[in-house]
Amino acid sequence: MYSVDEDMDMQTSPPPAKRQRTSHCRKSESLIEQSQFWFADGDIVIGVEGQSWKIHRSKLMCSVIFADMLELPQPADIERMDGCPLVSLSQDSANDWLVVLTWMYQREKFNNQTVVFDTIAGALRLSNKYDIPDLRQWSMRQLFLRWPQDLTKMTYAAFPHAAEAICLARECNVPEILPASFYALSILRWSHLSEGGQSHLQLSPSDLRCFIVGREHLQDHLYAILTGTAYERPGGHTTAICTGCENASRTWLSSSLKSDVSSPLEFTSQPL
Repeated sequence: MYSVDEDMDMQTSPPPAKRQRTSHCRKSESLIEQSQFWFADGDIVIGVEGQSWKIHRSKLMCSVIFADMLELPQPADIERMDGCPLVSLSQDSANDWLVVLTWMYQREKFNNQTVVFDTIAGALRLSNKYDIPDLRQWSMRQLFLRWPQDLTKMTYAAFPHAAEAICLARECNVPEILPASFYALSILRWSHLSEGGQSHLQLSPSDLRCFIVGREHLQDHLYAILTGTAYERPGGHTTAICTGCENASRTWLSSSLKSDVSSPLEFTSQPL
């Protein structure tokens, strides 16, 4: 059996002892064969989290890692399923692989579907791990649409999954989306989130601290605008509101930016 770990090593193990076929086994194999990614003329089986797909080696050649691995000689005692070599990917997610298989075999469906964060994340994780340049490029474009480097181009699409985006950026080395994803997370009102303001719990301790410090800077800046006082930003730059706009801005901000008492990270502003 091929077993691909984090270091992309190919390992083998002896085939399991033969045992009497049961009706349960026949039923399981029948379900596998009915899978949309179980092809009669497939020549390799991918196994992930208890699911198996009989696909074509030619489809895996888009991956630099698989292309190199499949050129290696096969051991005589390799484990097989339905007559094909079985590749076990024990550290991968079945849902991530379904994203990649859809991209490989059903490109029109993949391109026309509504793109959700889980699809982007699954595509990026596996394209990054197995070196699939075209899929990684697609994933990066989708991330940049949601968390652009120019914050003035950021839309409401940046708010959902902002914390998850930070974690994904760290995992897959996409630092370009960090400023926008941190900013989006920092200005979210916790009481309006469907998951009850728990997304920050996904952050690492260092990223959580970065988030809190950034939120503090934003509140300091808002306080400076509300009070008409100058605010010294990091780097020695000073921001002050012009006299003509001060009263109008203060009135609007006072009514619009009320304290969110439900936030677990709410900071108490000084009285005006």
